[in-house]
Amino acid sequence: MAITEMNFEEAIRFTKEKNTKLVWIGREPIEYIRELTGLEESQLIKAEPNNLAYADRAEAEKFSDHVFVCYHGNSSRYLATLLKDKFGINSISMKGGITSLVGEIF
Repeated sequence: MAITEMNFEEAIRFTKEKNTKLVWIGREPIEYIRELTGLEESQLIKAEPNNLAYADRAEAEKFSDHVFVCYHGNSSRYLATLLKDKFGINSISMKGGITSLVGEIF
């Protein structure tokens, strides 16, 4: 089964309806991403991709039904697929990453 991908609007709606979070996996501080997205502090968290790649089941389950967001959508898609394949955990990837919303941030 393929992972779910959503655009930004769908991801925001999903996080509100499911009371879940967007997970930023980039290098910029989370405060910067909150400003770019207009999200509340409770809607966005930061995670280290390498830690997630080697997470155990208990750690990985903390990200169930969360929406992963990276720069262009590739790393978030990879992590969502990894969690699905390794543990059967459903998560979502934001299509096109943060650049689909605000353009290049470098």
